[in-house]
Amino acid sequence: MDKIDFKKQFGQNFIFDTNLLRFIVESAGVTNEDDVIEIGAGAGTLTNQIALKAKSVISFEIDKSLTERLQKLETEHDNLKFVFEDFMQVDLNKYINNDSKFKVVANIPYYITTPIIFKLLDFAKNIDTMMFMVQKEVAERFCAECNNKDYGITSVILQSIADVKYVRTIKRECFTPAPNVDSALIRLDLKLDKYNINNRKFFVDFVHNAFAMRRKTLVNNLLKSYNTSRCEVEKVLHEMELNLMIRPENISVDAFVDLSNRMEDLLTK
Repeated sequence: MDKIDFKKQFGQNFIFDTNLLRFIVESAGVTNEDDVIEIGAGAGTLTNQIALKAKSVISFEIDKSLTERLQKLETEHDNLKFVFEDFMQVDLNKYINNDSKFKVVANIPYYITTPIIFKLLDFAKNIDTMMFMVQKEVAERFCAECNNKDYGITSVILQSIADVKYVRTIKRECFTPAPNVDSALIRLDLKLDKYNINNRKFFVDFVHNAFAMRRKTLVNNLLKSYNTSRCEVEKVLHEMELNLMIRPENISVDAFVDLSNRMEDLLTK
C-alpha cells in the first residue's frame, strides 16, 4: 500500500480487504448496465471494484492530496471519472441527466452522513439504489421501527421513500486507520410511490416538526409549529384513532403519511 496521509478532518477510514470491497459492490447490485456515483473515493479501493462492474462511475473526493493516486487509477478504467470537489458544494445537475437513473455507493464520513443522504434525496427520481457504509448506530436509526428509541426523523423520511435494509455489520478492525466504532452497510432501494404523500416538502417539514421535542406529545409539538387549535389537531388524531397523548416515536411511517396529508388539508382550508 502506498503511504497515505490520513486526515481526521475528512473522517478518512479506508478499506483494503478485496473480498469485503467486492461484497459491497455485489450487495449494491451493480451491473454493467449501471451508472454509479461514488462519494468519498479515498484510496480508490472501493472505486476500483465499482469500475470493474459498472457501466460508468463518477467519484467525488474532497481530499486533493489523493489526486495523483486516483488519477493513476482513472487511467486504468475508461469508464471512471474523478471529481475533486466537496460533494456538499457540488451542483449535481451538472452530472445527472434528467431522464437517467443511477446507483450510489459510498463509504461516507460519519460526521456528514445525514446531510449527504438528504442532498441525494433531492434527486430521488433519478436514483435506483443507494448503498452506504455508515456508523453502526446511524444504520440502526435508519432501519428503526416505531416504538423504538432509535426511531426518529431520518427513520420516517427514509422509510417513506425507500425500502431500507441493514445488510451487515463491518467491524472497526476492517478499516485503516481503525475508527472508534463499528460500521454497517445499509441499502436503500428508492420507491417514490411507496406511499401516497400529497406534498413531499410539507411531509418532510411535518416530520421534523413532529419530532421537534421528543419528550413532548405529538399534539404539543404540532401546536408549537402550526397556526391551528388544539381542538382541531386532536380531532385529526381522534379520526385516526390515535391516542391524544401519543408521542412521535410511537407513530408508524404509514400513519405519519396519513397524518401529514390530513394536517396539510386542515391548514390549507
